[in-house]
Amino acid sequence: MLSAAYEPQKDFIGCARTEPRTNMFVMAALVTGNSRETVKVRNMSPGGALIEGQVLPQPDTQCLLHRGDISLEAMVVWIKPGKAGIKFRHRADVGLWLPSGRRTQSEVDVAVQTAKAELVAAPVAKVAAPLFSAELSREDVAHTAAAMEALADDLAEDPAVVARFMTKLQTLDIAAQTLRKLAEQLP
Repeated sequence: MLSAAYEPQKDFIGCARTEPRTNMFVMAALVTGNSRETVKVRNMSPGGALIEGQVLPQPDTQCLLHRGDISLEAMVVWIKPGKAGIKFRHRADVGLWLPSGRRTQSEVDVAVQTAKAELVAAPVAKVAAPLFSAELSREDVAHTAAAMEALADDLAEDPAVVARFMTKLQTLDIAAQTLRKLAEQLP
């Protein structure tokens, strides 16, 4: 079963994914003819990426995704508030875009499993108090996703935290994406 982070964007024409995406949490610059905006690259395949940012160009806009000494020519395929899908002109070496420079998705998966194992091994509280007295609403789940995303954004602004906890930040981001998808499915 694929996580919500890997589900295809069915809402947008021309966005059928043919390759798996690698989740990541890296900052980059998106350059168009007249602007340069800081964006977050949330996932990437050799053919395209999901980016997030406050100001994003409209579909069919040619752009350059730039991070450090690497860059890719791209075109915006779709946009919705705060997010956009871009298609690369030439195939990308996804490993170069990962924070470690060459960390593979399997290494990230192992780190996620280790983090989950640490949670399972954590001591259990003697008296568990319920967080909610009623069923969760769409708004509850969306609010929790937004809070997790804000926390991840705040933590990602500290280079020492990013260097030390990159895979855990990615896990936090995937959890927020999953909660957003769940909120969309709730009545």
